[in-house]
Amino acid sequence: MAQFDVYAQPLDELRSTHPYVVQVQSDFLKRPIAVMAVALAYPQTRADATLLNPLVEVAGEAMLLETLAIASYEPGELRRPLANLSRDAQAIWNALDYALHGY
Repeated sequence: MAQFDVYAQPLDELRSTHPYVVQVQSDFLKRPIAVMAVALAYPQTRADATLLNPLVEVAGEAMLLETLAIASYEPGELRRPLANLSRDAQAIWNALDYALHGY
């Protein structure tokens, strides 16, 4: 399990609007009891993208990082990463920083 790995949404009721989650927790913990992840949603328009909710690409599809939809999952709920968003690390950290610090 690596930071910025993308997984299928583990919650059935959210899968149609938020098909993926991206792990944002640092991977320095070798056996975490919980994993922090942010939901990825289908954008309505490209104008939906902001500093707080940047666009990222998963499997050739634009997805909106819904930063305030951060959640904690048990490690077993996130299986088989589908992609890794390390290339978008700066945008993800900027969004998290903006959400937590407001600047």
